[in-house]
Amino acid sequence: MRLLFCAAEQEELDCALQALRLHESQIAGKAQVDFMLTGIGTTSTCYRLTKKLVEAEAEGNPYSLAVNIGIAGSYDLNAFPIGTTALIEKEYFGDLGFRTPSGFQTLFDSYALDANLFPFKDGTLQMPQLPDFFNEIANSYKKAVGVTIHTITAEKSVIEEIRKKYNAQIESMEGASFFYTCLNEYVKFIELRSVSNAVGEEDPAKWNTPLALESLKEACKEFFRQFIENQRV
Repeated sequence: MRLLFCAAEQEELDCALQALRLHESQIAGKAQVDFMLTGIGTTSTCYRLTKKLVEAEAEGNPYSLAVNIGIAGSYDLNAFPIGTTALIEKEYFGDLGFRTPSGFQTLFDSYALDANLFPFKDGTLQMPQLPDFFNEIANSYKKAVGVTIHTITAEKSVIEEIRKKYNAQIESMEGASFFYTCLNEYVKFIELRSVSNAVGEEDPAKWNTPLALESLKEACKEFFRQFIENQRV
C-alpha cells in the first residue's frame, strides 16, 4: 500500500511528517508513505500533483490514497471555529466564471460547461466512494463543503455571495485542484483542512496559525492511529 501526503507549504506538510514519526515503527512494512509540496494555488497543485501521480503509475506502484492537508479559512465559525479540522467532501472552483451586473455566474450557470462533464457532478467535485478500510478513517472527521478561491476574500458582499452560492464552509487556494487532479487520475483521496481564520480576515498576523497547525497535526496523528487499528482487524 502506498500513501501520499501533500500540502501547499512546508509548515503544513510538517504536521504529517511529525505525526508519522510517532507511528513510524508500527507502519513500517504496512505502507509506503510519501510526502510532497504542491506549492500555493491551483496551477502549481494541478501540475505537480499530476506529475507525481503519473510517475507512480508508470513505476507500477500507484498510490492507494492521496491526502491533501493544510490550513484554511472558515465561512461558518459556529460549525467550524478556529482550531477545528474538517474533512472536505465537496469542492468548488469558486471564482471560475463570469462577473455580471446581476452577480457571479459559474461556467455551469452560463452553460459554458456541462455540469456533469467528468469529473464534475452537478457542478461540484466530490470525494469518491472509498474502500471500507479508508472510509472508516474518513468517518473520524467532521465533513464540510469547500470552495477554492485564487485570492484572499475580504469584501463582505463577496464573502456572503460565495457562502450562499456554494453553501461553503471552508475556503482554500488548492482544494478543488486536488480533487480535480485525483478524480482525473482515478486515485482515491481525502482532504483535511484546519481553520486558522475567519474568511474575510486579510491580515495573516491576525490568523491563529499555530493553533490550526496543531489541530492539523492532531488530525494527521488520528489518521495514522486509525490506519494502524484498521490494519489489525
